[in-house]
Amino acid sequence: MQDNSSEKELFKKLLENKNIKLSEKDFNQSYITYLNFRKIYSSIKEHKFDNFEPRQRNFGE
Repeated sequence: MQDNSSEKELFKKLLENKNIKLSEKDFNQSYITYLNFRKIYSSIKEHKFDNFEPRQRNFGE
């Protein structure tokens, strides 16, 4: 796994490639969100969904 500064630089390059410019405060908040997303996504990928049955959701009547 990459160290924190390497991941932060990678995230910064991803934003630069999309021409997204953020203030330092917004960048830091976005970076935390990015890390949380990656953590949750990798956790989801570890689960087996062979017996997954979606539930039907009814909105309103």
